[in-house]
Amino acid sequence: MSSGHRHSHAHSEVSASRLRLARGAAIAIVGVIALCGLAAVFGVLHWWPDGQRIDSVRGEVPFAVSGAKVVHGDMLTVELACSGDASTAAVCGDSSVHVLDGPNAGRTMKISLTPDIIATGIEPGDRVLLLDSTDVKGDSKLPLSYYRADRGSSMLWFAILFAVVVVLVAWRRGVMALVSLGFAGVAVVGFLLPALLSGQPAVPVTLAASVLILIVMLYLTHGFSMRTSVALTGALVGVGLSTLFAWSAVTGWRLADVGDEQAGLLLANAPWVDVQQLVVASVILAGLGTLNDVTVTQASALWELRDASPGMTRWELFWRAMRIGRDHVASTVYTLVFAYLGTALVLIVAVQLFGGTAGDFLTAEDVAQEIVRALVGGLALVLAMPVTTAIGALVVAGAVTRSDTGGGGRVAASRAEGRAGVPRVTIERTAASDDPLRLPDNPWAPD
Repeated sequence: MSSGHRHSHAHSEVSASRLRLARGAAIAIVGVIALCGLAAVFGVLHWWPDGQRIDSVRGEVPFAVSGAKVVHGDMLTVELACSGDASTAAVCGDSSVHVLDGPNAGRTMKISLTPDIIATGIEPGDRVLLLDSTDVKGDSKLPLSYYRADRGSSMLWFAILFAVVVVLVAWRRGVMALVSLGFAGVAVVGFLLPALLSGQPAVPVTLAASVLILIVMLYLTHGFSMRTSVALTGALVGVGLSTLFAWSAVTGWRLADVGDEQAGLLLANAPWVDVQQLVVASVILAGLGTLNDVTVTQASALWELRDASPGMTRWELFWRAMRIGRDHVASTVYTLVFAYLGTALVLIVAVQLFGGTAGDFLTAEDVAQEIVRALVGGLALVLAMPVTTAIGALVVAGAVTRSDTGGGGRVAASRAEGRAGVPRVTIERTAASDDPLRLPDNPWAPD
């Protein structure tokens, strides 16, 4: 058998084999995840939302004038409403809409569109939502008023496109990622939001929901493996760090959505809700995605490094994985900051209208909240990367030696010294691991 064939065969056997794990570290990882999962389940059961309190406040704030109904319509003509300016009098007027449901279903009626509505690009043929006040002011000349564009169909098509692209690119992992997102949506809508509205403590409730979401999301998407468990442990540490940082920043900076219209509605209609804790909870939730990204990537990089270079010591494995992690963290920090900048762009532009110094602008309530989210999220993910790397380096077994190959294996000891003085060892055939704690690398992967 030629040397090239032997090396090719050896590489396939090594790649197919499973990495040996350190028994003590593996037990510790499984124990930590189990305890966190049990604590999260207990938290969900303990802080389950008070249905009676939710029912008592839901609908307390009137959506519109009593008697008004939200109806659908198709725009027929679009004109700018007359404002009394003689220069525009010749081109202004009432728009027309075909009403699809409600008291005026089937009729063509007039509607007044203000300049800000026209600026959105509304055109004839667009489906819109209208407020029909016929029962409130039946003798009014224009009983219909514009509410908003009907975006349901266009948003649905984009959601379908997103799902199709994810599945086509990521295959089974993409499918499981979508299932995980579905679970996260159910957890947020079915538990987190009702619990927050019913007055349950926002930070513990958010932590319980976040831990469950991370456990289900990572295991469903990436498979039940020790590699996923290492990534999950790093993400859980990151959530804990983000909670500490968020609490310190929000309380220290005295952030509580003061002056915000939605916060005012909560204070007036649900005074038992702690708005400042809600701000802390929002910061925790905002960082879940990036923590997941960084820790999963880092665990995968470390596993591949160990598989490619079994002769590296744990210390060398840690530092080589850290080199990969530094690049990833740097690019993720950029992504995080620009994501929050894009989200708050309209707010940032509007706040500048009030004038003042740059310090006044950056420390304004709404702007400061976005800065806190970016800084706390960045701190958590930067620290989660080396934590995940260290945990992974402890979990995977140490460098392979001649005795590790067993009687049937042979180590081709070229003994070329590495950068850290560690011999480069090429394994041509390894014995299967006898570690009962080792889980499959990834049951969802086709290879």
